[in-house]
Amino acid sequence: MNKPSQRLFIELGTTLQLEPENPERSVSGELLGMQVGKYLIVRMSEKNWLKSRLKDKESLNVKYLLSDDVFGFKARIIRTIQNPDFLIFLEYPRDVKSCNIRSKKRVECFLPARIILDKTDLSGVIININKNGCLALIDGHPEQDCCRTTPVTIHLPYGQFDTLALEGEVRTTHKQGSQTRLGILFEDLDGFSKRVLTTLVPALNL
Repeated sequence: MNKPSQRLFIELGTTLQLEPENPERSVSGELLGMQVGKYLIVRMSEKNWLKSRLKDKESLNVKYLLSDDVFGFKARIIRTIQNPDFLIFLEYPRDVKSCNIRSKKRVECFLPARIILDKTDLSGVIININKNGCLALIDGHPEQDCCRTTPVTIHLPYGQFDTLALEGEVRTTHKQGSQTRLGILFEDLDGFSKRVLTTLVPALNL
């Protein structure tokens, strides 16, 4: 008897890393849809489509990020379609594995911030943070290229007139109603940034 499929708790729009046997052909795509127990639909950019040269019946390792975990499963390509979009139909996974990747527990907080997302100026709130990164909540659903990481600068006000600027990259994006949650990985924090952050969030241990 075949093992029943494991229910995937994953939002549409999540970025999937598609890894064939040859790692040089690994690319990313966006989860467009699914029929539980039967298949997943992944949309790719034309650039990644040409790079990967994925074929029907080819087996892939598929990975994605959700909160602080990397999830992975094996899947065979059912069908590829080039028109009207570059789509891949994958077998629905029967076994999904995960591992936690956060090295330090994040501290819950509420820090209003200006977030410069790939030259777009947005208002948001940092809702948890550690020395490696944070989770930001912003209004709306800004357009992003699902096939690359997006640079971000976070401006946090402190004191009466000063602002702390933190550089990083968006690593995860999840739509939540009318808002978007951004998982952000910081570049290395200098001593000054750490001191300001521990002032803003006293529970933060840096």
